[in-house]
Amino acid sequence: MHRKLAWIARSHGRWSWQHPEQDAGVDHELLAAQEALIARDAPGTRIRRVRWSQGETQVLEIGTGPPLLLVHGGLSSAVEWFPVLQLLARSHRVLALDRPGHGLADSYDYSGVDLFDHATTFLRDMVDALQLRTVDVVANSMGGLWSAVFALREPMRVSRLILAGAPAGLKRKVPPQLRVLGLPGFGAVLGRQLMSHWTRERCRKFWGQILVANPQLLDDTLLDAVLVNARRNMKSHLSFIGSVLDAGGLRRPLILGERWQEIRTPTACLWGDCDAFSRPEEGEALAARNPNLRIVRVPGAGHLPWIDEPELVVAEIERFLVS
Repeated sequence: MHRKLAWIARSHGRWSWQHPEQDAGVDHELLAAQEALIARDAPGTRIRRVRWSQGETQVLEIGTGPPLLLVHGGLSSAVEWFPVLQLLARSHRVLALDRPGHGLADSYDYSGVDLFDHATTFLRDMVDALQLRTVDVVANSMGGLWSAVFALREPMRVSRLILAGAPAGLKRKVPPQLRVLGLPGFGAVLGRQLMSHWTRERCRKFWGQILVANPQLLDDTLLDAVLVNARRNMKSHLSFIGSVLDAGGLRRPLILGERWQEIRTPTACLWGDCDAFSRPEEGEALAARNPNLRIVRVPGAGHLPWIDEPELVVAEIERFLVS
């Protein structure tokens, strides 16, 4: 299962350096944290290294049956799906990927990148590499925006789309804890400070402010993986923040606006009524104008609704996939 991870030299002019020896330890840490989660929450999960056109990433795979692709949010990683991997694998071949510059994927410099082109290329390459003609997708937050763009541009590749938590791309406003990271100069300095000095309790408090309604449900094993992900991918994460945020919040080119009405892929939004990013009513306004969108409220849940209500969220996912 283990092998030393190497940064892939890139021919397209982005970061092109080999993985330095001093970083091997943090890779080991993240692998160990991930394996602790596998042993406890999802025994039998397989770890795959998968190439795409601009590098290599990791995919966690468990279960058999129809494929189900999981796409995590910004500054996150595949490990945050562990609370529901085993549940989803009862009826699906679950494939949870790490987006570039996240988890155990290759580093990625997002500076100057057209994010919608990037999202389309990455997800198309991954679906191709996994030999899937079409696939059901569950995505969160920025991963939801990536997946919505992919469904808009390549509708034949996404059979159903489930947005777990409010997707990015609805509006510019983001929680103030994130908006400050978009401030020119100061935001990058603050982001570096935060990522360098994360602790379990600081992380639990931050998640309780913007990601989950019940931070007491976050256990140390999951938080350890979150902390190592932040340390390992700091450079990529800072470039990602700079590409998606400005002083006003989410950058204007990332707002889909009327394009939400153009989605033809059957789409369900599992929206926590305590979501700090957007209220369920905003999704319901979208659904009123597009019959392909369905909003399902998740009581007592935040932006990562499967953390707060895993059984309920999985039940809604399975209900939608067979509808």
